[in-house]
Amino acid sequence: MSETTGIDELLMRQRLLVAIGPGGVGKTTVSAAIALRAAELGRRTLVLTIDPAKRLADALGLTELEDRIRAVPTDELRKRGVEVKGELYAAMFDNAASMDSLMKRVAPDAETRDKVLRNRVYRAMAGTLARSHAYLAMERLHQVMNSGRYDLVILDTPPARNALDILDAPSRLATFLEEGVVKWFVPNKGRGLRARLMQGSGAAATKLFEVVVGKELASETIAFFEAFYSMREGFHTRASAIQGMLRARDTSFVLVSSADATHLADAEALAAGIKARGVRIDVAVFNRAYERLTHADPLAIVSSAGVLDSPTTIRLLFSDELHRSERDTMTALLTSLHMVRTQAAASNQRALDSIRKLSQLLPSDALGLIIARLDGDIRDLPGLHALGPYLAATRSLHTT
Repeated sequence: MSETTGIDELLMRQRLLVAIGPGGVGKTTVSAAIALRAAELGRRTLVLTIDPAKRLADALGLTELEDRIRAVPTDELRKRGVEVKGELYAAMFDNAASMDSLMKRVAPDAETRDKVLRNRVYRAMAGTLARSHAYLAMERLHQVMNSGRYDLVILDTPPARNALDILDAPSRLATFLEEGVVKWFVPNKGRGLRARLMQGSGAAATKLFEVVVGKELASETIAFFEAFYSMREGFHTRASAIQGMLRARDTSFVLVSSADATHLADAEALAAGIKARGVRIDVAVFNRAYERLTHADPLAIVSSAGVLDSPTTIRLLFSDELHRSERDTMTALLTSLHMVRTQAAASNQRALDSIRKLSQLLPSDALGLIIARLDGDIRDLPGLHALGPYLAATRSLHTT
C-alpha cells in the first residue's frame, strides 16, 4: 500500500463510496465522518445507510432518521469556527417504503402499478419479500445517484458478509423472475412443448393452491405474480444499470475494520469476496486501531522518541527541590507511567503489524487510513469532525 495524501482527493473525484466491513468496528461512524469531510470540502453529500443497526442518526446528532432524505444542520460546527462549504444530507433505507417506490418506477403502465400496489399479497410481502433487502437498497441507491442532486453519495452497508449481497442481489432477482416459483403462477408465458408441459403442471399446482388457501387469496396471489412477472424487463434493465454503477470508475469501495484479530479475519474474508466479484477496494480504514501515545502528536502510532528514565526526568523537572521520600514516590509513579506507555507502544506495534498483513491483500495503490481510539462515543458533528485529521493524514503502512 503506497503512501498517498489522505482521502480528500478521492472525495473530490468520486461520485459514490461504498463502505463495507465487519460489525462493531464503527463503520457507520466512519461513513458519517467521511460524508462530513466531503461536505466541508464543498461537496453536496448524501450518506445513506442500509445497516439495520440504525446508528447513523446518533452519529449525525439527529433525533431520528428515515427513508426520506433529510438535511443535516451544521450550525454547531460553524459556531466552533468550522467552515462547511458544501451541504450534508442523510437517510436510512426502509424496505417497505422503497418497495412501493420501486413498483411505481418499474411498472410498465399505471394499470399494472395500481394492480400491484393494491394487491393484498403484495402488501403482506412488501417489507419482507424474500432476499429483497439488498436489492431494494441498491434500487434506492440507483434512484439517488440518478437524481442529479448530489455530488457524492456515501453508502453504509450492513455488517460483514451481508455486504456482498449488494453485489449479488440484482442478478439474483433477475434469475428469480425467470425461473422457480414465479413461473408456476404464470403458466401462460412462453411457447413450445416445454412451455405447454409447464402449463399443465402449473395449472395443477394452481388448482391445489386454491384448495389449500382458498380461491380468493389464490386469485390475488396469481394476479400479483403475473403483474410482477410483467415487470421483468424493467428489473433486468435496472439490475444491469446498478451493476454498472457499482463497478464504475467514479465508484470506490471503502473497507472498514479495526485492528482486532477477529475483525481483521472477517475483513480479509470480505475483501476476498469483493475481489472475486471483480471489484477493487480503493480505501482501507482501520478504526480504533491504536492508543494515542502523546498529545503533541496524536497521529503517531509507534513513537520513535525515547522516554527518559525516571531519575533523569525528575532532575530535569525539579532539580534538587524534592525531598528523598518525594523523589522516591515520583520515581515510582514515573516508572509506572513509563511501563504503561511502553506496553501501549508494543500493543500499537502489534496492531500495525496485523494491519500491514491485511494490507498486502489489497491493491498496492489502495489508500490506508488509521484512526486512533478516541475518548467516548461519537454522537454529534463536532465528534465526527474530530476524525478529520485521521482521514486527511498521510500514512504509509510500510514504515513506522
